[in-house]
Amino acid sequence: MKKKSRISSVAAPVVSFLLIFFIWEMACVVNEIPAWFLPKPTEIFKSMVVDFPEFWPHILVTLEVVLIGFLIAIPVGLTIATLVTSSPLLNAAMSPYITFLVTTPLISLIPLLMLMMGYGLNMRITTVVIQSFAVINMNACTGFNNVPVIRKELMQSMGASPVKTFVKMTLPSAATDIFTGLRLAAIFATTTCISVEYSAGNTGLGSQIIKYSQYLKTTQSFACIFYVTIIGLIMYSLISIAQKKIVSWKE
Repeated sequence: MKKKSRISSVAAPVVSFLLIFFIWEMACVVNEIPAWFLPKPTEIFKSMVVDFPEFWPHILVTLEVVLIGFLIAIPVGLTIATLVTSSPLLNAAMSPYITFLVTTPLISLIPLLMLMMGYGLNMRITTVVIQSFAVINMNACTGFNNVPVIRKELMQSMGASPVKTFVKMTLPSAATDIFTGLRLAAIFATTTCISVEYSAGNTGLGSQIIKYSQYLKTTQSFACIFYVTIIGLIMYSLISIAQKKIVSWKE
């Protein structure tokens, strides 16, 4: 049964993916939709291959910003979550600001960040960190706060230190919520990076999407969008695989 369910979980999205792109292709052919308005999927995939040397430097820039920002956001988000959940005073002081960062579209703050930090990679990475760490922090706080009290009391009765209690009991208990935050943060990191690249500088996939759109090169613009999607899917999938390996007791 498990084998069949795994096959179904892989086959279902593949079949739906092929079906969607088949309908898209047929709609473009039957209605004779011009490529500058909506290109065929086959033309987009061809551009992804043929124009890959032109896309590659920008893919690397986007990957660099997303990965560095995301990797910095993880320890920042977890550290703040640990401090906030261990002190009611800190929780009251910092929670409104974390909520503000999560709920505020960061694209509205990009002009201010560009004014303070310029158009370089540091500004882009900072933006990704700000958006990603808040999501990680909120989910980690949820996990830490939902640890059963009886487990904490058991660790205290065994004479465990606060650090040992956190490492051996709190972190494993909150692991599922933490990984949920990591998956969401990976998506936020990718979308935030692209949003910044729309208006900051001439490198990165986001800047290329705008450039090709302005010159009505819609096929290449869609190709860049597909590469952004691939980056997001790869990050999401890697985190899901890591969760299955690390949180094995939840299987």
